[in-house]
Amino acid sequence: MKNKNWLFIFIILNPVVFLFPSAPIQKTNLGNVTPGNARLRLIAAAESYLGTPYRYGGFDRRGMDCSGLVYASFRDALEISVPRTAEGLYYWAEKIPAEDLQPGDLVFFTTAGSGISHVGIFTGGRQFIHAASEGRQTGVMYSSLDETYWRQTFFGAGRAFSWDNNSVDNDLWDNSPQSQIPGNIRWTESAGLFFGLGMTAGTGGFLAGIFSEGSLFRGLGFLAKTGYKGFFSTSFQIGLEFRPEWDRFLGIWRLPLTLSLGSDTFQVYAGPAITIGEPQIRLENHRTYTPGFAWLGELGISAALRPIQIASGCLSFYLEMAWQPYFSNTDFNLLADLASNLRMSAGLRYLWLAAK
Repeated sequence: MKNKNWLFIFIILNPVVFLFPSAPIQKTNLGNVTPGNARLRLIAAAESYLGTPYRYGGFDRRGMDCSGLVYASFRDALEISVPRTAEGLYYWAEKIPAEDLQPGDLVFFTTAGSGISHVGIFTGGRQFIHAASEGRQTGVMYSSLDETYWRQTFFGAGRAFSWDNNSVDNDLWDNSPQSQIPGNIRWTESAGLFFGLGMTAGTGGFLAGIFSEGSLFRGLGFLAKTGYKGFFSTSFQIGLEFRPEWDRFLGIWRLPLTLSLGSDTFQVYAGPAITIGEPQIRLENHRTYTPGFAWLGELGISAALRPIQIASGCLSFYLEMAWQPYFSNTDFNLLADLASNLRMSAGLRYLWLAAK
């Protein structure tokens, strides 16, 4: 009889247990935090985990799964506990049409079986941040709802915070870092395959008395680059670069192919190079000096200002100093050799992440 009583009580209370977590957080008192500010805090908290590896059941920087990211983001941003599974979050949030999605809403997917199995935080511009377990890249990252896989597995959208002109602090939202680049991958906080293009102008008059022409302009350099960022941190890069260079003073073209290592602001690079033409320079006495023997290589360093986020990449102003060995076998001239070998240049480069 006692067992029957407990069973009756469980049946009566069971709907309460399941209905309780379905009440959206907009019914909760957020104190002095406006819904717009809450959305900003939520996205900022999620972005702080970009690059965190995937770990099933995890919800910290050692690793996290999709619902773990949402759970940790709500916890960090607002000190509020939310359901710990993707399915629980779906029944907890207020259901909204996909066309009504706003930054800070939740997006749900069916990636296995027929139930809700994946969740992310919508950030605007058809983009969402989530913890991916499969694919070319895993862990916390940005993806697009327009990607074939996510478009085919999309199940629905949910809202945790109200969104209307009266309840959202539009000035705060418009001036936030997230809204300045809505829905785009944040270069400085993301990892993945990237490509890049650049151009530099070199100087040649840094050694007084070497060049009779007296011009500072030495030539032009170009850059085509591909690589990966995120091996040890989201700022660490390894890249393969093709660097064709026209050297006006030496009267040659150089075609270096280099490997680069470093960050967004500092890199070192080295690799083989092919020289097209015979390198020659004119000294102050109008005598032609031929450096002669050329080592088929290039070694350099690059320092850049803080990158400027544009779309899914960054634009940087950078300075380079490269050692390009040419040495005379006969008519040795230390300053002439130094001027031939050392190149300094300044330029612009744009690096962007490949679509995930």
